[in-house]
Amino acid sequence: MKTPPVPPATTTLSDDQMQTLAQSFHDIAMEIGQVRLSAIAAGSRLTDPAIVQLQGYVYSLMNVAASLAIQDANLTLANADQAVAQISLATKAADHALDKLQSIDKAVSIASSVIVLAMAISTKDPSQIESAARSVAKAAGLAI
Repeated sequence: MKTPPVPPATTTLSDDQMQTLAQSFHDIAMEIGQVRLSAIAAGSRLTDPAIVQLQGYVYSLMNVAASLAIQDANLTLANADQAVAQISLATKAADHALDKLQSIDKAVSIASSVIVLAMAISTKDPSQIESAARSVAKAAGLAI
């Protein structure tokens, strides 16, 4: 008879970890907003589907950031330190990629992967978080 696998220990994230996550999502929202504004200044119309989509992503990511900031230490994750490290790496890669980005399509791709990461965090499932963090890193051009 096989022994069932032992699930990883869960840890409640510290206030600092929650603030770090909130700041990461806030920073990405601001970068996506800047890509949007730069595209509009370069001639894109406010009604262009990608411009509208980016605005929706900015709004969603700002809501995620605010939610993480006010939850304080209410988020409990398995392998919390590893999850936070993966999320931080992915969001920093996305933020860096957005800094020098000119392509609206690439911004939409990065932003949508970050939204998926936010949803994965809400599931508290380490495998979903890891998979989504890798998707963000890949969308941002980070070789992993």
